[in-house]
Amino acid sequence: MINVAVIYTAGFEFNKGQEQKLVQDFPGCRFTFKRDSEISKSEVGEAEVITGFPSQDCIKAASSLKWLHLSSIGVDKHINRELYCNQDAVLTNSAGTYGKPISDHVLGLMLMLSRNLHYYRDQQSRNEWKKMDSTKDLFRSTLCIVGLGDVGRTLAVKARNLGMKVIGIKRTMIEKPEYLDELYTTDSLNDVIPRSDFVVLSLAATKETFHIMNEERLALLRKDAYLINIGRGTLIDQDALYRFLSEKRFAGAALDVTTPEPLPEDSPLWGLKNLIITPHVSGKSPSTNERQFAVFYENLCRYVKNSELKNVIDFERMY
Repeated sequence: MINVAVIYTAGFEFNKGQEQKLVQDFPGCRFTFKRDSEISKSEVGEAEVITGFPSQDCIKAASSLKWLHLSSIGVDKHINRELYCNQDAVLTNSAGTYGKPISDHVLGLMLMLSRNLHYYRDQQSRNEWKKMDSTKDLFRSTLCIVGLGDVGRTLAVKARNLGMKVIGIKRTMIEKPEYLDELYTTDSLNDVIPRSDFVVLSLAATKETFHIMNEERLALLRKDAYLINIGRGTLIDQDALYRFLSEKRFAGAALDVTTPEPLPEDSPLWGLKNLIITPHVSGKSPSTNERQFAVFYENLCRYVKNSELKNVIDFERMY
């Protein structure tokens, strides 16, 4: 019998129908469905499989763990081998769950920035009627997507459908997919940034991606360009970002992720009118639960059959 602990946290919970389907379809598994504040140490210790977004202390207590499936894409809080009693434990994530809503969020941010909608919202709070010209036509803009995972790929397809020119940046070169106009490796990022109207960061947090947008690269952004980060807060040097935006060295930015999170109330970033901040919500969607369940269900089918799992994380590469 395989003990499976399904640990619910904010933003992740299967509904009763989904719980029943798991119990019915996997008779060789014993399921525990509990919130992170309710599950006992013994239940964690007996679990061969855990899914959700458990705390690091929970992972340390999971002495029988063979497979951890995260409800998130990001794995930076679970990538340390020292957390695991079993050094052969497999880590998978929920890639395939968030591409659609996050790409919608990015498109919304690009429209807000290019149509000055954030400024109009500010004006509304002051009962002020003041017209401004839009800054960009999306259908004539060049979009650089740094990171071509599920989110980056989905965004590229949607952007192409809007008439944008899409340039992809990837760690390793592959054959260029049809949904990209151009494809380069990270080594060419400095050459692509000055050509881009929008630069979108859709990367995992690794040693290589830390401050990938540092002061030198922020200086490469055109004065009329925009920077959007929906990856991880560590991708951008936030001190340099504040200086560049406050000096209006480029047109504006949007952050769905920051360092730290939540962003402290006294952070100077809050006061920048040319910056849009959303509280790490780009992946939220009325249908996220359905995709989370589908990804875990398929992988559990593979696990009980001793087949290769999808979305396996490489602990060396950290993604």
